[in-house]
Amino acid sequence: MTPSEVADSFVEAINSGDVDRLVALMTREHIFVDADGSERVGRDGMRTSWREYFELVPNFRIEVFHRFEDTNTVVLLGEASGTFIESGALEPRNHWTVPAAWRVVVESDRVAIWQLYANQHQMYEILERIRTA
Repeated sequence: MTPSEVADSFVEAINSGDVDRLVALMTREHIFVDADGSERVGRDGMRTSWREYFELVPNFRIEVFHRFEDTNTVVLLGEASGTFIESGALEPRNHWTVPAAWRVVVESDRVAIWQLYANQHQMYEILERIRTA
């Protein structure tokens, strides 16, 4: 697969909430870099992280509008959206959409680095409101 095809497969796995497929597309020492710069290393830990995230945002989606590819790196430009679950329900007031970009480094047909660039301020505001309600 080309790096773009690997990145597309990763996005498809995210959009379908398929944690097992996500993990299968990661290198053993996969690095997830969040928008705040924090890193999580290792696909086994990411299995838990993605499961927890999909429980919090069951309708999480990525939409890609543009992409750039150079050797083994793909940059995706688009938006991320979802709704934070509150008391077991997806309330419209808890929905968010943010412009986002992802840097995807591919090694041996697997994602070695998945790095998110996004302003998550709106998301944090919603989470804070839910937690203090």
